[in-house]
Amino acid sequence: MQWEIGALPTVLGDGALLQQVMTNLRSNALKYSRHRRVAVIRVTSRMTAAEWGIEVKDNGAGSDPQHAGRLFGLFQRLHRTTVFEGTGVGLATVRRVILRHGGRVWADGRSGKGATFGFGLPRAE
Repeated sequence: MQWEIGALPTVLGDGALLQQVMTNLRSNALKYSRHRRVAVIRVTSRMTAAEWGIEVKDNGAGSDPQHAGRLFGLFQRLHRTTVFEGTGVGLATVRRVILRHGGRVWADGRSGKGATFGFGLPRAE
């Protein structure tokens, strides 16, 4: 396992809920990368004029890009439970928390090539 964690911003919001977002994204990356000889997970941030963006990228199983819209849905799964355990609630929780904070979520991945999950939160003025 190789973790690469960049500097992360201080943002305004419910600390417990935002911690849950980060836990869900890191756990997801860990779960879907565990079959790699060396799992690599990168956590990065970027700032724009409007928001802070945070991304968690892995080199794991990935997913077909045509299903990207389903990834944040409640109880939506793209992999069999015999291969990867889970209930399909983690990413739905991420989406709900981030939207409650006035932000947005995104996902990008390729089957067998890993995935990137991210969110943006409005910058405080």
